[in-house]
Amino acid sequence: MHDEFAKIEWLKTRFELDAKPEGVVVGIGDDAAVFNFGNRPTVITVDTQVEGVHFRGDMISPRDLGRRAMVAAASDVWAMAAMPSASTIALTLPPDLSEQQFRELIEGLAGAARLVGARVIGGNLSRGEALSVTTTVFGLPIGRPLTRAGAHPGDAVYVTGTVGAAALGLAILDTKRTEIEHAERFIERWRRPPINGHAVKTLAAVATAAVDLSDGCLQDLQHLCKASGVGARIYADALPTAPGHSTTSEALGLNPLDLALAGGEDYELLFTAPASSDAEAVGTKIGEITSGNLIEVLDASGHPVEVKRSGFRHFS
Repeated sequence: MHDEFAKIEWLKTRFELDAKPEGVVVGIGDDAAVFNFGNRPTVITVDTQVEGVHFRGDMISPRDLGRRAMVAAASDVWAMAAMPSASTIALTLPPDLSEQQFRELIEGLAGAARLVGARVIGGNLSRGEALSVTTTVFGLPIGRPLTRAGAHPGDAVYVTGTVGAAALGLAILDTKRTEIEHAERFIERWRRPPINGHAVKTLAAVATAAVDLSDGCLQDLQHLCKASGVGARIYADALPTAPGHSTTSEALGLNPLDLALAGGEDYELLFTAPASSDAEAVGTKIGEITSGNLIEVLDASGHPVEVKRSGFRHFS
């Protein structure tokens, strides 16, 4: 069982064997859990950024790492149509991390916590071989909590912002090709994920299902479709990408479409909703939900497109 999602499915099955605590609204398997404290549902998510897995110290400053860790966790809360309200932080600090680097990391976390509305209220410090930032964010739904289940055939598929830019920025850093035109824009996009709290009211009003885009647009869409019991049709030429995406990808020998569909770490929101101007105000329509379980990507001529890359998977 050397696959992240197989492990998650096993964990879900294992913990469902135990008595379900009173108050659980949404358990394992979505972007976040939802628990009723009293009569008020609270969204709870946890996310970890590990040195050597999610980042390298030579690619990102401690301040940007702190911001990135907080926004990545908050994105799961936004995907549930909720607004972050508080957070806790667990840090594993290596011996070679200086006091100045530690303080810069904390300033990045604190600044992002203010931006997303999730003031840090506690946490834990530990020593370890690699730097690790684990962020737990609590949130309050605007209406009913939104989940990955609920998409219906005929719904449109929308995505906020652009896709593929973060993966392209990471590729530029990894290859040290910082001289390429537009390089700094894409590097900045990887280092500083977008803040999508502005979209939450619209999701709460019109969306039928949603998912945070962390592992790649196509892979995360598959999670939503599986939870909803539906298929999807995506139009390659409708995918929103940043200016210079195609030329910069090709300069690195990378396929622009593969990056857009499978690059990962976009931290945008993919959601389904009946087609409307309200949905289009916060997202770009990239396709529609279909009956069955087939997920296909079509080019401008209506022919199926083969995507050679898959999204990110731990343990694979």
